[in-house]
Parts: sequence; C-alpha cells; structure tokens
Amino acid sequence: MLTSLKWMVGLPVVWQDKQLGYVERAIPDAISKRLSGVVVRKGIGTAKWASADNILVVGAQCVLLGQKPTRMPDGETGALGRAFLTSGECAGEVTDVVIQSDTFRVAALELSPGPVYRLMGRRSYAAEYRVEQAARQGEVVVPQLLTWAQLRRKLGEEAEG
Repeated sequence: MLTSLKWMVGLPVVWQDKQLGYVERAIPDAISKRLSGVVVRKGIGTAKWASADNILVVGAQCVLLGQKPTRMPDGETGALGRAFLTSGECAGEVTDVVIQSDTFRVAALELSPGPVYRLMGRRSYAAEYRVEQAARQGEVVVPQLLTWAQLRRKLGEEAEG
C-alpha cells in the first residue's frame, strides 16, 4: 500500500495503548530513499522523535510505535527542494513523498511546477531519483516524470516481477 508523507500528518501516534500525540511532520531520508522518522507533538508541548526503526505500522487510522519517542535529534529537516530532469530543465518543486507503508521505502516523489499548478491538480511523479552531492541542499535529479496511473502501473509491475 502506498502512503503519502503529507497524508501521515495529523495521524494519532500510539505506543502501548496510549495516544502520545499526533504526527506533526514525516521526514524522508533522501539519500537512503527511506522514511527517516516522524515528529510527534501533543498540544504545545515539546516535539518528540520516532525514527522509522521504531515505527511498527503506518495505518489508515494511526501510527503505531514499538518504543516511546525520544528527544528531537539535531540535524537536517529532511526537506527536498527542486527537482531537475537529466536534461537540466527544472521539473518543479518536490511537494510530497510517496512511500511503501510496509517497508517505509520511497516509492516516488510528487512534483509540481508551482503552487497555482498544484491547486489545479497538476502533479507528476518520479519513481526514480538521485541526490547530486555537488548540488544545493535538497535538490534531486529525475530521469522521467510519470502520471499517477503510470506510477501505479510501474509499481504494480515491479511488485509482480
């Protein structure tokens, strides 16, 4: 099953039958192409960190943890910025990340040319990408853009093969 990181925002976070708060942000690790973890917050209290290794299930109703969240780590925010095609043309901003909910692996990046296009529903997806070491923080290179239907078909073929 595919899950969007933005869709995870607001889901209740549960540990040992206790609701600890809600997902404030889900952070991808662009280099390892995997979910890094989620930021958990309850009310105006301090944010806590649950790494992907401590997440048991990302379900439709909640995120279930195997261990209690810890202090927020220092470091990157996990934000992805602009995406470029291999021709050098700007493909747009990375607006979301789609992951496999069972493995937490990145299935695709959602791209949009800008906020007006996003409101109009103009989105494309990149099932493959690479992070350029010499590029600015958060910039990625994608070989091709897909529609949602093409992405689903591609992921379905990969699961069968």
